Amino acid sequence: MVVSRVGLAGLVAVFAAGVWLVAAPFAVGYQVAGAGWTGATKTDVITGGLLAVAAFAGLFGVTAGRVGELYADARPAASLAATADRENSGS
Repeated sequence: MVVSRVGLAGLVAVFAAGVWLVAAPFAVGYQVAGAGWTGATKTDVITGGLLAVAAFAGLFGVTAGRVGELYADARPAASLAATADRENSGS
């Protein structure tokens, strides 16, 4: 569980870095409004976009894995509850 939280925190940080790289040329102002994109702007936007997409995919993968673990943990508990219900009902 701790590893999942640390991993999620890392992926959120990578996602935030990617979003910042996409926004930085315009937020900081080294891309002039109305002018063609400079090489630095293109590099930042492409790199940031790839980082954000990779982090989002990682977040999705970690979340899907955790949901799978929760379902796997719930199956034995559900079968134990069903067994206890049968024993208590006298069947």
